[in-house]
Amino acid sequence: MQGGLPVESGAMTDTDQAPPRKNAFALVRGLVSGMVRLAKLELQHGRQEIGAMLGEAGVGVAMIAGAFVVALVSLATLDVAIVLGVAALFEALPGPAVAIIILIVFVGVLVVAVVTGAGARPPAWAIGAGLLAVAVLAAAFALPAYLGFRAAWLTALFVFTTQLLVAGLIAWRGVRRIKIGPPEETIASVREEAAWAKRLLKRG
Repeated sequence: MQGGLPVESGAMTDTDQAPPRKNAFALVRGLVSGMVRLAKLELQHGRQEIGAMLGEAGVGVAMIAGAFVVALVSLATLDVAIVLGVAALFEALPGPAVAIIILIVFVGVLVVAVVTGAGARPPAWAIGAGLLAVAVLAAAFALPAYLGFRAAWLTALFVFTTQLLVAGLIAWRGVRRIKIGPPEETIASVREEAAWAKRLLKRG
């Protein structure tokens, strides 16, 4: 019986060592499973958080759009205030003074258009067309004011016409600044470098 004791002792040692290995594998498996579940929860929470942020951003964009609309309406209100102010000014001044102011405005727009042109003297037909436009506008606005006709709608039309002329002048200058074509400076520089290289080759 004593000879069998080592065998029994060895068998007990094997059975004693097996549970810790199973426990270690189970612990690792549980740890990995827990980490996967935690990652899924964090991903879900991140999605919810991003969705909430996008919702808040959408509300912010809508508020900015509303503020832009309100700003446009306020500009329209400002334009009405300008019209009413000009009408009040025209009511307070005598007819000849009002006619002179209207002429100065239209002539000033024409002068600005000529001065801010391409840098060279505009053609005769352009100057003639500008003078004709000033004459027509003067007949339409300055003459009634000189004769004492100062209707509010005519004042509003005068302000609108002036703003339209200024907008057209700005747009015209903007169009003239847009130049689409080959890079002339770069081409000229490349040509100079090519000529310089040719001279070096000839000297060599």
